[in-house]
Order: sequence, then structure tokens, then C-alpha cells
Amino acid sequence: MPPLPCYEVALDDQANAINSLLQKESIVALVGMGGIGKTTLSKKVYHLFHNQYEKSSFIEDVKSKDINDVKKKLLQDLCDKKLRKDEDVDEYLDEIKQCMISKKVLVVVDDVDMTRNLGDLQLLNDKYAINVDYKSRVLVNCRNWQILKSHVKESAKVDMAFLEEEQARELFMFHAFKHENYVTNDFKNISMEIIKACSGLPLSLEILGCYLCGIRDLEIWKGALCELKAGRNINGESNNEKLWKTLRISYDRLIKI
Repeated sequence: MPPLPCYEVALDDQANAINSLLQKESIVALVGMGGIGKTTLSKKVYHLFHNQYEKSSFIEDVKSKDINDVKKKLLQDLCDKKLRKDEDVDEYLDEIKQCMISKKVLVVVDDVDMTRNLGDLQLLNDKYAINVDYKSRVLVNCRNWQILKSHVKESAKVDMAFLEEEQARELFMFHAFKHENYVTNDFKNISMEIIKACSGLPLSLEILGCYLCGIRDLEIWKGALCELKAGRNINGESNNEKLWKTLRISYDRLIKI
């Protein structure tokens, strides 16, 4: 299959838009349901623009990490200071804050689930956060806007959108048929049904595409589609987070098939 021109171009355009917003706001928030592509976009922004800053740090999946380990990573990335295991990182938090104020720094914090994540890292310091004259910038992604709304301006909030139809088709087909140059009509047709059932969620399209890659038993594909539809329609819920959770249940069940 060919590369992902439509998907990649859209991703680059989004990253450039985020970078433009970071020129105006100290803290920018990407907000959206799980699986919609917040981490992918955050990584793209970091990859494209981190070299425009004196120092930078990318903290992936912060909610699952020990906060002290994250502090140490920030201290090392931003202040070039690596602590011994027996050293208390909290004694050096002022150095992180001063680095954010005195240097041009980019910090990307992925998957925040509580305001405390940012407060503990000195990334919501009032003096810093409200002063756009400082050159440092923070990009944070989160599922729940309520966690960030008291610290991030509404104008600095970016709501993540679902993939458009062509982007979704391209992403799924790339992962499901990456080693093939020809796809039969039967598999094209069921692919379109699966793409529709994934509702434009990038992670769902990628996971299912990878799961089905190399499998050329149409019944297995039909089974995967049934599992996906069954997951989507549990309790008749249409809420986005419910949809994501049920999609995850479907994946777990598919993997065990």
C-alpha cells in the first residue's frame, strides 16, 4: 500500500496550527476522547518544533508514571541535572521553575488526568502561566477539559476532531494491507464497513488494521466487524467516552480469538 499522504498532510497542518497558537499562548491544551489522536499530534508538534527551543521535554502518559520520576526527567531535560536515587527531587523544583522563566523551553505533557500533575511539575506557576512575555511554552493533552479550564484560556483550547472519511480510509487500509498491492472487492467492502464502525477514531482504525493485517479469511473479518458493532452498541450509549471504552473491550476480545 502507498504511504499516508492525506493523513500525514492533515497531521502536519494540525501541528502547524498548534505551533502558531503556541506563539500567542503560554499553555495550550489539546482536549478529546481517548483514541482520537492527542498523543500522535503532540508527538508531531514536539518532533517538528522542539529544536526551536533552548531546552525541551516530552512526558508521555504522565498519569501512569510516578510523579517523582517525571520531576527528575524534567530536571534532567531542562536543567541538565541528573539526580542520584537517594536525592530528593523536590529540593530542585525551583530550578525547573527558573529554567521555564529564564530560558526558551518547550514542555509537552501527554494524557493528564488531574490538575495536580501539572502543579507538582511547576508547570502551572501563576507568574509563569499568565505571562506570555516568557518564551517558554507548555502543550498538554487531556480527555477532560474541566481539569484544565481554570488554568488554560478558552482561546488556548484545541478540541480534537474525528478523522474525515478519506483520512480514516487511508489509515485503516495502510495498516490492514501494508504488504499488498491488490485488494479484492470482498475485502474492500468489509473494510469500508469496519472504517464506518470505527467512527473516525485513529487508534481504533490502526489497532484493527494491524490486527487484521495478513489475515485473509473473510469470516474472521466479519467476526471482527460483529465484535466492533456489538461493542459500539452496548446499552445503546452514544457518548464518546462510552464508545471508546466499548471499542477497547472489543479489541481485548478480538485479540483472544
